Amino acid sequence: MLKTQVVKKTTTIVDNFSELDEKRVQMYQTIHEYHAAGYSKREIAKILRCSRNTVTKNISGDFEALCKKDFRSGIDMYYDYIIKSLQAGMCRKDVYRNIISQGYKGKQTAAYDYMNKIINRFNIEISINKSASADVIQKRKALQKYDHISRAGVFRFLWMNAEIPREHKEYLFKTYPQIKELYACIKEFREIFNDKKMPLLYLFIDRYKKSELKSLSTFANGLEKDIRAIENAVASNLSNGFVEGTNSKLKMTKRVMYGRCSKNLLSAKMMYDVRAS
Repeated sequence: MLKTQVVKKTTTIVDNFSELDEKRVQMYQTIHEYHAAGYSKREIAKILRCSRNTVTKNISGDFEALCKKDFRSGIDMYYDYIIKSLQAGMCRKDVYRNIISQGYKGKQTAAYDYMNKIINRFNIEISINKSASADVIQKRKALQKYDHISRAGVFRFLWMNAEIPREHKEYLFKTYPQIKELYACIKEFREIFNDKKMPLLYLFIDRYKKSELKSLSTFANGLEKDIRAIENAVASNLSNGFVEGTNSKLKMTKRVMYGRCSKNLLSAKMMYDVRAS
């Protein structure tokens, strides 16, 4: 039997691919090789498992017309819009939504893969996590020359006691009094457990029950309802953290196995084996 000619893999517009379809080119060349070797159309169709009409069409038809494709994928027609939007700073999510509104029928994964190729090829910097229009992105870029603190930086300052410039701290406390109250609340609550002082707990509850911030007043009222448990947590060094951590591990094992294994295997994975110790 004749050896079929190996056709080099073609690529998309993004990867400088040709306009020819790989499978059609291979079919066209293989049919012509068998035909030149003297095989009949019926024999070629039987060997290649295609119809005789396909064989006839490839023998008598034009190579470009038979092997050329309109588009490698349905997203190629949006190539100019996609590259323009990405270069303007629009995120992939917004680009995908816009081409959907323009009639794109493909899946999100395929669209993201296509856009990733464009991003990597042209080294485009985009906003991956934030959804915004191109105009908004350009305004954000213009603001980058100014000194600023991000919302993540504010959270790190509050919860992790991260250092921020004194000017930023003064601006936050002056512009947003709620942040100042939150900062004081977190600091005082940690002090209760660090110093093991019960009076500080009662003062904390009385002060923040009257807070104008609903979240803080709800938190203080919750502490008051469970005062016995909170007192024990403050006074004692003991904790149920080990029990809760072990419980979480067991639940994770159960969820991973859910619907796949029997109860016998589940119990074998969870029960403590004395012989193994």
